[in-house]
Amino acid sequence: MHNKSITADNVSSIVGGRNIGNEYFSYDTSVEFGDFDLLLYGNTVEQVADQFDQYWNSDFAIPVEWIFETDEVITAEDVKQTVLTERLEEQFTTGAYDITKLDLHRKLVNNQLPLYWGEGKLLYDLPDKVGTQNSQLIDDLTLILEDVEDNVVIISPYFVPTELGTQHLVEAVQSGKQVTIITNSLASNDVFAVHGWYAKYREDLIEGGVKLWEIKSTAKFKSKWSMTGSGRSSLHAKVMFFDDRYLFVGSMNWDPRSALHNTEMAVIIDQADFVLENEIELFNELDKYAYQLKIQDGDLVWVDNMTQEVFESEPDASIWLRMGAWIAGILPIEEQL
Repeated sequence: MHNKSITADNVSSIVGGRNIGNEYFSYDTSVEFGDFDLLLYGNTVEQVADQFDQYWNSDFAIPVEWIFETDEVITAEDVKQTVLTERLEEQFTTGAYDITKLDLHRKLVNNQLPLYWGEGKLLYDLPDKVGTQNSQLIDDLTLILEDVEDNVVIISPYFVPTELGTQHLVEAVQSGKQVTIITNSLASNDVFAVHGWYAKYREDLIEGGVKLWEIKSTAKFKSKWSMTGSGRSSLHAKVMFFDDRYLFVGSMNWDPRSALHNTEMAVIIDQADFVLENEIELFNELDKYAYQLKIQDGDLVWVDNMTQEVFESEPDASIWLRMGAWIAGILPIEEQL
């Protein structure tokens, strides 16, 4: 299960790629994952809640007591005492991680957060995918991609397109569509085995006309695409833009694991103003925070468009990391990535 959503009182939902963990909220970790979340109101919230109920009531969801047996009874007072002992509320309302100082918090409490209204639809895998490998989400996404007329932007932290996927992306370019892919570099990727298999397809994609970018491990974003942190940055957002009009946000990576093994969910929104605003911001900052991959004199290179520096091997990656990715790339594990 890879689905990610939070729904409050059936009034609003948050969907995206973010897990619950310190590194996903910039809280005192060596790696910060940059994510993208959507706050939803309206009919889509009911769809998200219904999806949760399907999983909750499915045969694949079992009570935790079946796994972790204990005679201990946890009361509401126990929970309250833990919150006080661990100073949970204080940790996020004082000091460096005071959420009340955030511009987002101010806009929320003062009802000043700008909202964009548009048609939205939840797409998701059924719980029984774990037994059948049948992906309703992939079926729905395939139909969406077939209707793309002009351009698509794919943002996927773990990107393993496979031979067939690479072929389809190149064919899309050949048919006149513009395809841009943004993913992690080896140094910013927290799973080097994924990078080892993704690397096999880079040259074919670039030679086929696909625009390919890799996030720098040193990226320090200051915007809604924020990756600010004290240590290494890593892309974690799963987003797609279609035809400067549609936005696809969810939990799905562009890889075999998401297609075959994980259950996933995503929301597609028809809202051109919001999409254009985010595309403009993204591409205005891309040179600063990502390397553009090109083929020069027959070799793959990484271009830093801010400094004009050209790298002939994986930037910021140690020899051991490169070796690990290379070894992973020769192992028969692509379907598991």
